[in-house]
This record gives sequence, structure tokens and C-alpha cells, in this order.
Amino acid sequence: MRRLFTPEDALQQGVTRAALRWGERQQTWRRAVRGVYADGPEPVSAVDLARAKVIQSCSVARGRLAGVLHDLDSVRLAGREGRLPPLVCASVVCIDGVPCAEGTQTMIDLAAALDDATWEQALECALRRQLTTIAEIDAQLPALGRAKAPGTARIRRVLDRRPRCVVPTGSLLETAMVQVARGIEGLPDPVRQLRIENEYGEFVAFVDLAWPELGIFIELDGQHHKDQPVYDSSRETAVVAATGWLCGRFTWHEVIDLPAFARRRLARIVQQARLRPIVNQ
Repeated sequence: MRRLFTPEDALQQGVTRAALRWGERQQTWRRAVRGVYADGPEPVSAVDLARAKVIQSCSVARGRLAGVLHDLDSVRLAGREGRLPPLVCASVVCIDGVPCAEGTQTMIDLAAALDDATWEQALECALRRQLTTIAEIDAQLPALGRAKAPGTARIRRVLDRRPRCVVPTGSLLETAMVQVARGIEGLPDPVRQLRIENEYGEFVAFVDLAWPELGIFIELDGQHHKDQPVYDSSRETAVVAATGWLCGRFTWHEVIDLPAFARRRLARIVQQARLRPIVNQ
């Protein structure tokens, strides 16, 4: 992120206050708030401003700002946040020079600010990056409930919907596809990152999501797949050859922008799979 600094920081680098004012006039840096500057000539962004206010007030970034600093999936700055839950984790991390609540506290704070789907997407990202664990969040629920902390009901709903023992999804796209699949009546949560082997026990591939009991696997094409269609096709062929399963391939645009369409497509694949004999791996 863009570097922020105070006059004291500048002085340690040999930049006097007069030189600091001159640099501001020359747009070598910009004043973000009183006593905090942002490197470079670009206008001060909303994130720059929010970070600068934390530095100015000698406080700690929490809520949406902490989610942005941790680079959690789907978290964006918005208007004024409501009441934050009580501080349950005293530890603080420093991200690009800004003191920030650690992962568990950030997820608890975000539960008061996001809807269920967005909080789950941020949660899977936090778990994937080992910023928190389900056990750590679970351990805080009794105290949060007694304090009537905002977002507590959301945390319980999402955690109860998500099997505690499953691995995190591999990407935002996978999380969104799991959420799409939940809209199909009678369809359980898929197995994530399933290892596929052939009849000789040799490794074939990991598939993004699968329903082994139905003989279905899902391949998701994010932006990083656009330059490797031959590899993706051969990988899919190898998995089908090893399992005999049906494959559903979905793009970012379908899952993220057209979830109802993606759900209908997946429902048709599920219906087709239920009409054919189950092929065991």
C-alpha cells in the first residue's frame, strides 16, 4: 500500500519541516490529514484517509478498514460503521505501518457490518491465510452472546451452515460457488479440494469441488485460467477418465455476476447425475 508518514518520521530521514512543506507544494507527497502525509502525487484515496486517521489518533484499525488491510475477500470501505463489538483479542498487528486488529477480532468486528454471504467469503479468506481459526471464533461466542454484541447471530448462522471440519475454500470463486450450490434443495455441501487418483492409486488432480456420492465434480475458471485452456481441458479429461464423473465448468462471470443462472446450470447437472448409475472412483 501507499506509504504514510508523519513529520517525525520525515525528520528521522533528514527531511525538515520546511522541506516537508516544499515537498507538499511540489506534490512529492500529499497531506492526508493533519500530521500525516501520503507518499506520491496521487490524490488521497478513501483507504489512505482512513489509514491516516488511525495514525493521527494513535488508535487501531478495526472493522471494514481492518478487513481491507488484511486483504480479505469482498471487504470494502463503506460509510460510517455502527457500534463495534467489544474488544476480545488484545493483540495488534502492524500492516504497512498501521496498527490493526488481528484476524479473529477483525472477523468478529466484520460480522456486525457485513451480510451473511459477504462475511462467509471474508471468513474463508481469513481461514485460508491462517489469520484465524474456527475454534478461535467459536471460543468467543459465549462472551459475545452475553454482551449482546452486534453480529453474534450472524457468526452463529454462518458457522452452523459451514461444516466445522472442512478445509477453507481455495479462492473467492470457490466460496461463491459453494454458496450458489446451497440454493439447490437436497444438495449437500460439496467436498472441497478433492484428491483424485486413478485405478492404480496414482495422483491425477485436485478438483475444486465435488459430490462423489453423485459422481459430479466442478471446475472453476477464474482470471488465471484464461491463458491455459489446453491444460484445463486435459486435466478435466484425465479426471473424467479416472472417475467417470460428470464435470460442470463454470466461469467467474457466471458464478459472481449471474449466480441464479449458475444455480440453474448446476441443478441441471445434478438432475442428470441422479438419473444415471453412480460411478465409483
